Amino acid sequence: MPRRVAVAALDLLFPQRCAGCAAELAPGTGDVPLCRRCRRSVHAALRQPAGHCGRCGAAVLPEQDTPCLGCRDRELAFLSHQALFDYRGLPQDILQEFKFSGRTGLSAWLAGLLARRIRAGYGDAVVVPVPARLQRIRRYGYDGVDLITRHLQYTYCLPVQRLLRRRRGRQQKGLDFAARSGNLAGRIHLLRPVSRPVLLIDDVYTTGATANECAALLAASGTPKVRVLTLMQD
Repeated sequence: MPRRVAVAALDLLFPQRCAGCAAELAPGTGDVPLCRRCRRSVHAALRQPAGHCGRCGAAVLPEQDTPCLGCRDRELAFLSHQALFDYRGLPQDILQEFKFSGRTGLSAWLAGLLARRIRAGYGDAVVVPVPARLQRIRRYGYDGVDLITRHLQYTYCLPVQRLLRRRRGRQQKGLDFAARSGNLAGRIHLLRPVSRPVLLIDDVYTTGATANECAALLAASGTPKVRVLTLMQD
């Protein structure tokens, strides 16, 4: 049976629900579990670089300079961070469905959003995924960022290298930058150095401690430039 026929039959027997609004999806919607209205709404919520710190990506007032005050008081190993969305509203709901409810079909669509941004501003960089905690992978059965970067590698033909490994460690939620940095010390390891610029990819940027730990390892090994791109910033 051709794949498209099998997919259509499954759509009729087991209708999918939109990961954004839970509306029933029409047969033949495709592999991405989002209705057209939610796709349009999410695209409208995409961040613009203006109004955000050029270093950490935090929101700043129009009259403020960049880097923001927080970046001036903190040593960061990466040159810049950008997020596609703020971690709120519909984008947050969709990401939570992807991370915690097994909606892995969203990985292809999320990768497409990242691929457009990467091609527009990071064309010379090797894409390196930030590794998830082992406890999280065992609990949910997958590493969402790794799924996304596989699409970046095999669908969009972007240069992806999995250079980082992460050992077991305490959950980061609720900790500030200093506490997160201490919690990560010795938990992330670089498998091999890379001499090209690197673009770190992660799902959510909260304090920047995880990105900073990864960037510091790369910089110490001789990586000339490390930047960070995430789906959302909390």
